[in-house]
Amino acid sequence: MGYIIVRVVLVYFYYFCAMLQIEFEKNVEKLGISKRSDKILLAVSGGIDSIVMANLFRVAKFDTALAHCNFSLRGKASDDDAAFVEAFAKSHDLILHYVKFDTENYACQQKISIEMAARELRYNWFETIRKQYNYSKIAIAHNKNDVIETFFLNLVRGTGIKGLLGIREKTDTIIRPLLFASRRQIENHAEKHNIDFCTDETNSNVKFSRNRIRNNIITEFEKINPSFLQTMTENMNHLSQCYAVLQSMKTKIIADIASSDGNNFFIDINKLQQTENPRLWLFEMLQHYNFSTERIADICEALDGASGKKFFSTTHVLLKDRKNLIISTLKSDEYFSVKIDENATAIDCPISLKIEKKENKNITIEKSRNIAFLDFDKLKFPLILRKWQAGDSFTPFGMVGRKKLSDYFIDEKISQFEKDEQCVLTSNGKIVWLVNHRIDDYFKIDENCKTILKITYQHAE
Repeated sequence: MGYIIVRVVLVYFYYFCAMLQIEFEKNVEKLGISKRSDKILLAVSGGIDSIVMANLFRVAKFDTALAHCNFSLRGKASDDDAAFVEAFAKSHDLILHYVKFDTENYACQQKISIEMAARELRYNWFETIRKQYNYSKIAIAHNKNDVIETFFLNLVRGTGIKGLLGIREKTDTIIRPLLFASRRQIENHAEKHNIDFCTDETNSNVKFSRNRIRNNIITEFEKINPSFLQTMTENMNHLSQCYAVLQSMKTKIIADIASSDGNNFFIDINKLQQTENPRLWLFEMLQHYNFSTERIADICEALDGASGKKFFSTTHVLLKDRKNLIISTLKSDEYFSVKIDENATAIDCPISLKIEKKENKNITIEKSRNIAFLDFDKLKFPLILRKWQAGDSFTPFGMVGRKKLSDYFIDEKISQFEKDEQCVLTSNGKIVWLVNHRIDDYFKIDENCKTILKITYQHAE
């Protein structure tokens, strides 16, 4: 009897260990990937997700190769990860494609955040390698937890319904075969099969938004609902179905209220206002032209206002005409938008800013319009440096109540030339600093401030 029990336990144990492998192979088959015809390029960082994915493909005997990016962001740790992946490739007789990027320099040149720079660099390189060596697909090791974390990131950023739908499992060249698995399942699989991997210590740093969501917010939801990941997956499936219905309705409504002459896109204001929810349909149309939620709200408020008002996105300008909203592509000198990461130390284009992060200990606050002293903990990164726009407002330091920048310029007798060149620094859509003039009162430092961000405008006369 004891022998039978032992055999049952062993069978169950081996099945449990093989369960992720079985589900993985089913999912890959569902994605339309064939062992006979597909060569898969595996994006491998050295972390647990990508190494487990590589092992799952290897055990399933797929034709694969590895691709590893060294972003040069963590010094020796980045090089150690690269060495680990190289050793993994050699031990399993796999081809390894390797590249080392100067990510910080690229981010500075492109005026984007470090996170965005790393994303652009790796995906562009993956596609280059795929084409050069005739790989049919690129496999990325995102899992179910990544999907839920992205949901909350986009919820905070205000991306609309589309941003809440999660991460796509398959596109033309990208597959994500681990989206069905939770991080816990992946960790269990690695433990049971003694799979070694690299640990990125920055994953526990809650200064980064994704890590804060992962380590603080989701864990709290799981205390309330142990099946939270599955519940969220079902919620997002429902949202996807709702979004499909919305897109069908959107196509019909746009055909009725909008038109194009090839260069410009026109929205009939009267017809827009006659729809059941003008703001919803305006959002659905304008997000395609990169207008933010806050800017779309300003445009809605201006629908009954005077003609001639302009609103800007990073790529387009919208003119409020008498009968229509007219959207056209920006000229190169009309607008700019520079993202500033929380680790940035300087910005050199289009204006020069020096950025310093300091503890609030014995700091001398210099009274100069060329310097902004800000409470670091009140800021949400990335900050955005851009030109001011019609409708912008802030609460000037030392004052109560909001003031439109156009009114501030009049009160301060600022010339038209200065207005045309005036820049603002924003955090999560809110003006932090009217550069070279005044900060917003909310972001000032006080006795509760622990960390100061000092920004110096270096091209002041």
